[in-house]
Amino acid sequence: MKKTSIKSVPSRLALILLCSLILAFFPLGVIWSLNTLFTTLLIPYTIKTWAAVVVLSATLGAKVNS
Repeated sequence: MKKTSIKSVPSRLALILLCSLILAFFPLGVIWSLNTLFTTLLIPYTIKTWAAVVVLSATLGAKVNS
């Protein structure tokens, strides 16, 4: 059995935290970029628009096997 070093636990936690923050703020970045590129959109920063971007990203990012 392989021993886990105590030093690697904080770095793993930091990596998990960083990935979680990226996943949480990516949809807000998409909304910001759309508002910047298309100034007439005026998409609000709400939970509904955040969730819509998550669903849209999951839908468009899904691989289609045919």
